[in-house]
Amino acid sequence: MGNRMSFVRFTLVTVWVLLAQPVMAGTITNLYQADISVAKITEKPTSEQVRSGLQQVLVRVSGNSSIASNPAIQGQLKSSGIYLQQFSFLPEGPVLQLSFNQNQVDALIAQTGVKPLGVQRPTVLFWLVSDQNQVQDYMAAEASAVKALLAAARVRGIPAQFPIFDLTDQAALPVADIWGLFAEPIAAASERYRPDAVVAARLNYQDSGQVRLEWSFSSGQSSKRLSGLGTENQVLQEMIDTVADSLFKPVVSHKLSDFQEGVKVHFSNVSSLSDFIQLSEFLKGLSAVRMASPERVSEDDVIMRIVLDGTEAQLQQTIAVEPRLHLIDRIVDPAGRAVLHYRWQN
Repeated sequence: MGNRMSFVRFTLVTVWVLLAQPVMAGTITNLYQADISVAKITEKPTSEQVRSGLQQVLVRVSGNSSIASNPAIQGQLKSSGIYLQQFSFLPEGPVLQLSFNQNQVDALIAQTGVKPLGVQRPTVLFWLVSDQNQVQDYMAAEASAVKALLAAARVRGIPAQFPIFDLTDQAALPVADIWGLFAEPIAAASERYRPDAVVAARLNYQDSGQVRLEWSFSSGQSSKRLSGLGTENQVLQEMIDTVADSLFKPVVSHKLSDFQEGVKVHFSNVSSLSDFIQLSEFLKGLSAVRMASPERVSEDDVIMRIVLDGTEAQLQQTIAVEPRLHLIDRIVDPAGRAVLHYRWQN
């Protein structure tokens, strides 16, 4: 029995390592592509399929799950074909792949007062256990629940990360600790992976065929514990939607004077013209930034005035996924305004 369990543990680790290898943490690819399961391969997609694909892309790009209910979007969904760039059918499934024009989609989203989130997103680490085989254990990478979670995360544009469950993970976070959703050991074990947010979940498979999902979610200084009951797909979809809605609060355009005045941000270790150009281009590409302009430049220090299309918290969240920038400090100047200090490491 001991040898068999060792083999199972070894297989579990191997599969999780293989699953995790292709993932580039924090970056979402094919943002403007939708995959739709179809009954058969046809000459071209139907208008309903194109409309469904465009809705999927709008949600992923904007981060707003209810964007399709916006009047500006509803009118354009009736002519969704004008946004379609190309399509193809994959025999496995079969699956219809729809690719939409990035500039047109971004312009449509902008009509709702929301800026696209971009390809860099907060990475979420998922710890999963279940009692599907009548014993509480780590969930295997090939489990249907993992596949359902990955599919839901793909739809919402969440970079999903998984532990490899090697001996280090198993010693730091036994199954019982995840099952109990114990915050401290989960947080300690997660530090190894340096995620932006952590989800720990237990799936209890009931005789009725339903699944009870109990899970915890922590991001920054906030944490909460939630639950759900339904089919496996239902509870996992609800969990992913809750995580995405928490992380991707739409960055809505503001007209208040304090947003127009901007936030002062101090960047140190900007030692060359190339560094300055890269930093400026990065800031101007952020969804929370309307405008970024230098206020003072001296030696290796740059003071930027950043006019926001959102809140200071959203600015910090979007900067946090950039590995070249590290938050050093946040102070309040004599006028009562926040000044952020980052170190640039190119």
